[in-house]
Amino acid sequence: MKKDILTVLNQVLTKYDLPGEIEDVKQCTNGHINGTYRVTLVTPNGLKEHLIIQKINNYVFKKPETVMHNIQQVANHVANRKSNSDCDIITFFDTKSGKNHTIIEGEYWRICQFVKDSVTYDLVENSKVLYSAGFAFGRFQALLSDLPMEKLHVTIPDFHNTRKRLADFFEIVVLDPLGRATGVQEEIAFFEEHRTLATKLCDLEESHQVPQRVTHNDTKYNNILMHKETMEPLCVIDLDTVMPGLAMHDFGDAIRFAANTAVEDETDLSKVGLNLEHYQEFTKGFMAACENLTPNEIATMALGAVTITIELASRFLLDHISGDKYFQIHRDNHNLDRARCQIRLAEDMIEKLDEMNRIVYESLPSKNTAYKEVALTKSNF
Repeated sequence: MKKDILTVLNQVLTKYDLPGEIEDVKQCTNGHINGTYRVTLVTPNGLKEHLIIQKINNYVFKKPETVMHNIQQVANHVANRKSNSDCDIITFFDTKSGKNHTIIEGEYWRICQFVKDSVTYDLVENSKVLYSAGFAFGRFQALLSDLPMEKLHVTIPDFHNTRKRLADFFEIVVLDPLGRATGVQEEIAFFEEHRTLATKLCDLEESHQVPQRVTHNDTKYNNILMHKETMEPLCVIDLDTVMPGLAMHDFGDAIRFAANTAVEDETDLSKVGLNLEHYQEFTKGFMAACENLTPNEIATMALGAVTITIELASRFLLDHISGDKYFQIHRDNHNLDRARCQIRLAEDMIEKLDEMNRIVYESLPSKNTAYKEVALTKSNF
């Protein structure tokens, strides 16, 4: 155990009403942004308390106070609405001064309970994991459907503004600071061809044809804690990007991660595509739990998956062209490999969009069967 880390963690604990001695510290390395430690605390009466103590990355999150404000608003709202059967939402302990975070030497820290008997999954081995994840994220949307948007800050402006993302991409293509654009003309042509399709959700949002909702914005299924035996969802975690957004973006990002037949940076593009079985399982869970969706939201849910995949592909290729400044790379042309993988996935989604839409409508609860008659097909786009 590093002595400096132990010292800082003890400093953090002094800000909370959590008496005891630290017995053990394990750093959690599966996250990519925040510094996370699992701490075993021996209380004065000899019991062991298992905590998660986390340092917020204030380089990524420029205003940690707004992040924690949003998390508190979400936690308060869910606490007043959820039933005993609902999956929990991660909440953080209050300090002695009543805040859900503390500041130690300019660093922002927070503490939550470690959820016992919980696991996360990075690879799908059982379709029940996908159904559970879909249900948990759908229920997350449902529980927060009446939280007023004005109570939340936009912590990352234009996070899923696909029109702006593509405009930024084409601007870099023109500038071509390293001469890399000349070698990716086929990939650039993909974005030119599908620009209208990728910005359809922007059009609908700007014309108020789809509503803003409280969105998670990082809906990978490893952001759901599952019971290690039953695989039932226990807790939705990683709420740092919670803010106003579109339900289709949350759905789409989950599908992009969960239903790809290959890893995100696969170089053998013959392995890349949409696993419709995985797509169906997640969709069944999400649609069963996500209440009060409008007809336009339902009609463009599958389009959300295409949109997010194209958006991420453009971000990877932009980073490749501009010199790999944002996404960390581990080999030459890593971001180009990532972009090509996402482009191939998006192409397969576009080919399967009619089937994806059909699955969305078939997954609706029976009370929404009237919507099944107005499913949009790719010809509508």
